Amino acid sequence: MTDPVSGAYWLAAVAFLVGVGITAVLYTKLEGSRERTRLAALAVIPGFAGLCYVGMALGIGTVTINGSELVGLRYVDWIVTTPLLVGFIGYAAGASRRAIAGVMIADALMIAFGAAAVATGGTLKWALFGVSSLFHLSLFAYLYVIFPRGLPDDPMQRGLFSLLKNHVGLLWLAYPFVWLMGPAGIAFTGAVGTALTYAFLDVLAKVPYVYFFYARRQAFIDVTASREAAKDDASDALRDDAPTAAD
Repeated sequence: MTDPVSGAYWLAAVAFLVGVGITAVLYTKLEGSRERTRLAALAVIPGFAGLCYVGMALGIGTVTINGSELVGLRYVDWIVTTPLLVGFIGYAAGASRRAIAGVMIADALMIAFGAAAVATGGTLKWALFGVSSLFHLSLFAYLYVIFPRGLPDDPMQRGLFSLLKNHVGLLWLAYPFVWLMGPAGIAFTGAVGTALTYAFLDVLAKVPYVYFFYARRQAFIDVTASREAAKDDASDALRDDAPTAAD
């Protein structure tokens, strides 16, 4: 592991620690919200990524296969955290469990076939990269076609979904390009440049992502508050309609 790459990995791990802190603050701010427990799972995204980057900085799980360096923990990180990224976008959109499961499975398969492409060579490598790219395209179908269909009218929820969708969608356009230009692809860029770019993209994709949930937390507080208010109104109406001794 070269020093610039190792240093970048350590910096990324620290940045992910900040992301964990953001989710902890979000958890405290959502006290009384029904969404609190579910959104606590957001901490897995920067937390697991941070652990993987510590391992990568220590050179754990990095092997050379067919002349290409396979950073195993990078793909372990991606196969755990990136399905959560797209899954929570579906959750913010109010998508069905089936749609959320579908996008998460498509994402995991994209990562799995991408890792397999690094571990192979020749025609098989490009075939696997092609399959991974198809799953990558399917993610955009979910983000820009399927999820918006069931989006509620609540402006706060729509705003959060649009922010998350475009943040992830635009950043993820870069990943296959970096792979293609790097040593695993046509080797236009070296291993150091590719590793530094991946580290930068990973931090940019995940830390602001959890911050967006914190910044737009009112979307979840409002939903809960409106539900409670509706219950209170219904209870008041029942009390008003109930017969009294005077009647």
